[in-house]
Order: sequence, then C-alpha cells, then structure tokens
Amino acid sequence: MPADTRALLAVLLLDLATEARRRSRTSWESRKVFVAAYWATVAVYAGHVARVLGGTGRRPASRKPFRIVQNGFAELAATNWAEASSLYCERRDRSGLGASTFPEALLLIAETPVGRISYNGRIWLPGDWEPGTEPLYDNRSHVGR
Repeated sequence: MPADTRALLAVLLLDLATEARRRSRTSWESRKVFVAAYWATVAVYAGHVARVLGGTGRRPASRKPFRIVQNGFAELAATNWAEASSLYCERRDRSGLGASTFPEALLLIAETPVGRISYNGRIWLPGDWEPGTEPLYDNRSHVGR
C-alpha cells in the first residue's frame, strides 16, 4: 500500500479510536456496559491497526500529520481536524480579509488532499460544495469538546 494511503488511514483510524473511547466512557457512565465494551473494543482495534499502518508505536504528542496549504500564506501543520480549523480561523481573523478575498485552504495528509477549509472554518471534502453536503468537521458543533 502506498505510504500516503497508509498515513491517511492511520490518521483516520486514530480519530476513530479517540471517538470510540469517548463513546465507551459515555456508555459506561450511562450504565450501558455492553455498548461500552463494544466501543472500547473498537478503540483498541482501530488503534492497533493505525499503529501497524503508521509504522510507529504510540503517536507522539508533537506529531502533526495535517498540512494546511493556502495560496499566499505559509504552510501550517495541525494535529487533528479541530486544530486545523482553529489555525485557519486564527489566520483569517488576523488577516482582516473578508470572505471574498481570503482564500480557502487545502488540507493534506502527506501529499493526499483530505479536505478543504472554507471561510467559516468548516472542513469539507475536497472539491466543489454542493447543496446538502455535510462537513467532515463542523467547528460550531465541536466548541468546548
């Protein structure tokens, strides 16, 4: 499997593992032990497969697999979807440019485009937006999470 594909799958599986651990804790606190066990198992398997694909042990805290590429600006690195959105929004706010003049950003893992960040900080699939399209990451629903 090409290295770019392995890197992309590893990042996505680590995201799945994080979400599965959160769901497991929530289920445990609700006394739904079988559901909690299911999500805990998903987290373990996703983490193991991600580490095999990534060729490393545990992911170091400083590792930033997401690259934010934007015309006219220096490239940025981010650890996850939330940080990528946040870095883009900080740059947008500092620039003082409006929606018609501030460029969208392309989000890459290795050399593979995985999303684009729109002016409002939401992350979409690469390509043109179409009505009814749901964002990959919506910064409105993840505030304080």
